[in-house]
Amino acid sequence: MRKSAILVVLVALSLASCLIYVPPEEKQTTTRQPAASSFQPYVSGEITFGYIYDYLSGFGLWVNYSPFGYVWVPRGIDARWHPYIHGRWVWTDYGWTWVSFYSWGWLPFHYGRWGWDIHLGWFWVPDVEWAPAWVVWRFSDIYLGWAPVPPDIPFRPGHGFEWRNRHIDYHLWVFIEARHFSEGRLANWVIPRERNRTLINFTVLADRFSLRNNIIINDALSPQHVERITGRPITRVNIKEIKQPAEEKLSSKEVRIYRPVIRRESVTPRTAISREEAIQRLTPDRLKQDVNSIDTYHHREQALLEKTQKMEIERLKQQTEKEIKVVPPQEKQRKLKELQTRIEQLRQQHQEEKEQLLQRQAREKQAIQPKNLRDKNH
Repeated sequence: MRKSAILVVLVALSLASCLIYVPPEEKQTTTRQPAASSFQPYVSGEITFGYIYDYLSGFGLWVNYSPFGYVWVPRGIDARWHPYIHGRWVWTDYGWTWVSFYSWGWLPFHYGRWGWDIHLGWFWVPDVEWAPAWVVWRFSDIYLGWAPVPPDIPFRPGHGFEWRNRHIDYHLWVFIEARHFSEGRLANWVIPRERNRTLINFTVLADRFSLRNNIIINDALSPQHVERITGRPITRVNIKEIKQPAEEKLSSKEVRIYRPVIRRESVTPRTAISREEAIQRLTPDRLKQDVNSIDTYHHREQALLEKTQKMEIERLKQQTEKEIKVVPPQEKQRKLKELQTRIEQLRQQHQEEKEQLLQRQAREKQAIQPKNLRDKNH
């Protein structure tokens, strides 16, 4: 009898292990990149800076970059790559939590900060504090945007950011139509950065986060507001902490997160290069990434630019029509004149954005011409 009971339990456990639900979109979008080296993460609740240097060496370059010391730059990306777009946002007990599609994403998107260099591109500055995502937000009724918190903004556990002017350069923001926010392929919906100045004026900054047990809770953008502007319900996803990065996974109800303690130590990367050498080594590879995909990418950018521009003018007309319905008759003519003036100003901005986009795309096409690629390799 006892043997039969044990057999029943074992069969039940075996069946339960097969009944893990993975949404259809999850199968398409959360495949993690294979490891780029033979380095194997060990199972631990604590890691060191030495471990970080060794681990990320398999996926990018360590660069000696003043004033931050040693920073990391990923390999295998194109020149337009941006942090926090190759993945998805989920709402958890920590607020908006970033789930990266990169196998190394558990580290640079939750510890440390991302900075920008005009020639080097995006680089990551290591640090020990964990957050669901080191970003700030902008929002309106039709747009959502986010940008990495700059690495030179101090964060004090228990107090938060020491940030006086609360300014981030316009080109470091990512904007999408709000209705795409819950989708798994955000990179497909990023509006061309030539629109960012206009979109910043259309949106409101949200950068006031909560703190709980010295951890940032990324809740400056409320889930209720996201539900209202996306038209989709936001469901809280449970967090389960795991013991190694390879176990990270997202399902419809749970996200598994590797969140070790990082211990500082006096150590340097085994191999680190100068900023100039990094630019020389990375640029040809990034340009080659564009050769087969740039036309598709450019067409998508042009479509998104034109679509969102039209959407803004239509929204402006709809708002004015609502206002006209409740104002006295003598005010209607003035409102209509104001509308026409605003539309003309907006169309002028839109034309400038389109010209800037086409100029940038022409430069990008020129850069990947065979002759220019050969020159970059020498």
